[in-house]
Amino acid sequence: MFRVTHIQAQGGFRRVARHFSEKSAAPEVKKSGGAGFFSRLSSFIVGAGVSALGAQYYIYNELVEGNKVILDKQKAIEKRLSSLERK
Repeated sequence: MFRVTHIQAQGGFRRVARHFSEKSAAPEVKKSGGAGFFSRLSSFIVGAGVSALGAQYYIYNELVEGNKVILDKQKAIEKRLSSLERK
């Protein structure tokens, strides 16, 4: 590979060049098999927990709003019934 880099010295710029070479100087890197079992398991548990919290929040809000609607309808029915009983 050919690469030119500029490095600033005390008085100015110094040019450093690397020319083509026949042998690669890159060290061999041991490839890992990816994430381990416990790492994947813990990621799954965290994801499931966050999803469960989100679902719990959504269901709780639905229950609260549903209860309000039912109470409003019950009050309306009682009001109509009391007006019918007066007649």
